[in-house]
Amino acid sequence: MVDETQPAIENHDSRKRPGWRVGVLAATVLLTTALILTASFAAFSDTTDNSGNTWSAGTVVLTDDDGGVSAMFTVSDMAPLATVTKCILVTYSGSLVPADVNLYGVSGGTGLDAFLNVIVEEGSGGTFATCAGFTAIGPAIFTGTLAGFAGTHTNFTNGVGAWNPAVNPESRTYRFTVTLQDANGAQGLDATATFTWEAQA
Repeated sequence: MVDETQPAIENHDSRKRPGWRVGVLAATVLLTTALILTASFAAFSDTTDNSGNTWSAGTVVLTDDDGGVSAMFTVSDMAPLATVTKCILVTYSGSLVPADVNLYGVSGGTGLDAFLNVIVEEGSGGTFATCAGFTAIGPAIFTGTLAGFAGTHTNFTNGVGAWNPAVNPESRTYRFTVTLQDANGAQGLDATATFTWEAQA
């Protein structure tokens, strides 16, 4: 005979609750993720490097023996057909070889540059002080008037020259021969000039 006064015993088996399954699934996901992460970082590795790299630029250096203060020509009262010859020694000492050296210039004054015939030669021997011992190398690099030289050879690109220094240092002597034309129109005129040597490598 059942005692109806006693309350019925409820089944509290937690395995039948949905929350139990969610918890087991979450734990499984976390465990799997941990295993994957552990496997991802557990690998052999090695490195190699190349250190101490440096860079430096080369140099292009050009000098002459005029002392930086003296003009090759300081001539006054030239007579027709008078000729003056001067030399200058140019030295390339840059670290970049081979290089190219060209000569160009500019002239001014009251117009005498149109009456001055100029011959420019490259060679060896001779210095700023004297052309004694000068020996030309090849034909003249310019023959014409001073006005023609300055009007045609204005920069490195259109400059004149056949010198390509291949060692460091290397020198070349330039001989300038200037003659006043026998022209009545030259009377009383004057001229100035700047000659520039430029090296590129």
